[in-house]
Amino acid sequence: MACGPQPSQRSVDESTEMSKTSYVSQRIISCTAEKIVSGIPDTVRFGHLHSGEVALLQLRLANQTTQPIVITSYNRSCGCTTLEYDTQPIMPNESAPITLYFNSRGEWGWQLKTLDIFLAGHSKPLRLIIEADVE
Repeated sequence: MACGPQPSQRSVDESTEMSKTSYVSQRIISCTAEKIVSGIPDTVRFGHLHSGEVALLQLRLANQTTQPIVITSYNRSCGCTTLEYDTQPIMPNESAPITLYFNSRGEWGWQLKTLDIFLAGHSKPLRLIIEADVE
């Protein structure tokens, strides 16, 4: 059950504009036919954060299928996570940037959240497991 509004694209509210910590990452999230069919998740770690800190992680979504993929929407387990993405098709063997936000306001201790990325033409989402340690 999700808390907060369900965005279809980027919906970072004013509260995320406070203190941002940018975690620039060269991490690639691979989108393979096997992952889409089986629902194998990817884990994304924000590491240690201070309560109230808004962290962002810049990733790349790599299309390793034989067909173009298009992100249509996403669901999140908590309103503390947000995904920013482009709605343009990602061609086979290409990648596109996605930005994952985690707002630690009101969170304490080890956090485990999920974010499901839905792709056009696929019934199962690409699942991200999000971890952070908030002090």
